[in-house]
Amino acid sequence: MPYKLRYILFCLLCLSIFDLKAQDDPDPNAPLQQQNINTDEQLKTKLGVKFTIGNHTFRGTAFENPKLTYGFGGGIYNIVALNKKKTFNLHWELNLNFKGSKFGQLNDTSYSKISLAYLELPVMASIQIANTPKKQPLHLLVGFQAGLLFRSSINKAYGKFGEVKTNLPFKPFDYAPVIGLRKDIGSGMSIQLMVKPGIFDIWTNKFYERSNNPDPPNTNVDYRDLTPKFKDGSYSVKNFSVEFSFLF
Repeated sequence: MPYKLRYILFCLLCLSIFDLKAQDDPDPNAPLQQQNINTDEQLKTKLGVKFTIGNHTFRGTAFENPKLTYGFGGGIYNIVALNKKKTFNLHWELNLNFKGSKFGQLNDTSYSKISLAYLELPVMASIQIANTPKKQPLHLLVGFQAGLLFRSSINKAYGKFGEVKTNLPFKPFDYAPVIGLRKDIGSGMSIQLMVKPGIFDIWTNKFYERSNNPDPPNTNVDYRDLTPKFKDGSYSVKNFSVEFSFLF
């Protein structure tokens, strides 16, 4: 994992631990009235961790036969109440997600899967649309997500099994609207279902260049042995994801 990414995740983990500790330990010397005020203030924000499984694929014209692939991820989330009843909130997350797409058909002799790993920051409005007598509300989530690609690979499982090329020349940034639902299920836990249709073309002409030009030995960027040949930069690729998460 890149050093900068490890540093960011370490800082966020320290921040979450500090925030949770501050919420659990009100000042015992403060007046009772002040302690109650502090408790009310603490309940305005919730910080926790999440784990995600999902289905992912590519949309666009650069690939002829993209298929669904399974992915997973994890991260932290923060829900900030914007009114006293907590029916309207700001919900943001910082996630590490693994996605991509499968490929292939009968008698295929080339690559079978492209895997992408993104550091993603979704920011959403959380609007309560239903509640239950046990105070386990259902929220509508609507917002936008930015993603940073930090790892990518292509697998040739149909040809030489296990042969992998890394550092694919996709664009480093991705953007997508996000919409979904979050349901409280008790004991501070929630479940969440999100749809994220990418709107940003991540394809580049470098795929075509690497398919037609030799590169220096041992660089792992010569794509002349891959079939079908990659198309030029006039085509497009966009991520598409459906994710199911557990929030703690």
